[in-house]
Amino acid sequence: MDLWLWVIVAMAGATGQFLDTLAGMGFGALSSTLMMAAGISPVVVVGTVNLAKVGSGLASGLSHWRFGNVRWSWVVPLGVPAVAGGVLGALALTSIPTQVMRGLVPISLLVMGLFILRRFLSKSPFLPPLVAGGSQEVVSVITPAPRRGFSRNLWAMPSAVWLGSIGFVGGVLNGLSGAFGPFATSAVVLTQRRHPRFAIGTVNFVEFFVAGAISIVILSRVAWGTLSWQLPVALIAGSIITAPLGAKLSRRLPERAVGIAVGLALVALNLLSIIRSVLW
Repeated sequence: MDLWLWVIVAMAGATGQFLDTLAGMGFGALSSTLMMAAGISPVVVVGTVNLAKVGSGLASGLSHWRFGNVRWSWVVPLGVPAVAGGVLGALALTSIPTQVMRGLVPISLLVMGLFILRRFLSKSPFLPPLVAGGSQEVVSVITPAPRRGFSRNLWAMPSAVWLGSIGFVGGVLNGLSGAFGPFATSAVVLTQRRHPRFAIGTVNFVEFFVAGAISIVILSRVAWGTLSWQLPVALIAGSIITAPLGAKLSRRLPERAVGIAVGLALVALNLLSIIRSVLW
């Protein structure tokens, strides 16, 4: 593998992990954006990110399970459609001409940036850790105002329908761009109205299976030389370097400011990619 390519991927992993550690999301979206901006093929980018996520997702998912952050009643309704959507997105990614995907992938990453901005610009993006009495099954302070007609019926949909819809859309976006967390975590927090730790833990647990399914599809449909093992290793190596620094600074830097910065970076970089794909 070319040394400069290894360095670029390692830098993308370092930057993505640093901001992910600070803001709690954005590794897949930001590292994909930086690798795309460097001119790496969308298939290679998504395959690399998902292969790296298989390892990191396993560790993260088991950790959340160990600390009781996985809500098991959500796993199947969220996970099965997410895997199906991820496979569909990966099939589309490997079937559509590369030049077309260079325009479509930045659009999905731009959507991720907008979801991150929406989350961190809201007045109450997170919930208090506990309510009086110590209950961990708190109801979100972002309880929707009473609605009428279609909107009211929409919010009244069963939890499994919401989770299935979120999982499928998030899986498709992950298959196209390598980004699952920003959309799925934000959407689960907003629709399930439980403590955010359950959304974060369950999404991280499910993401391992989604990343594994997408990796299998991509590896079965591209030449092995195109997507070598060195790329995900470089991504993981970069992320290991900056994770401790991000964790240390997370105590000092405002989480909202970092989240907004991540969202703005994704929007700006992918807008430039879209404009470039249209003009050139």
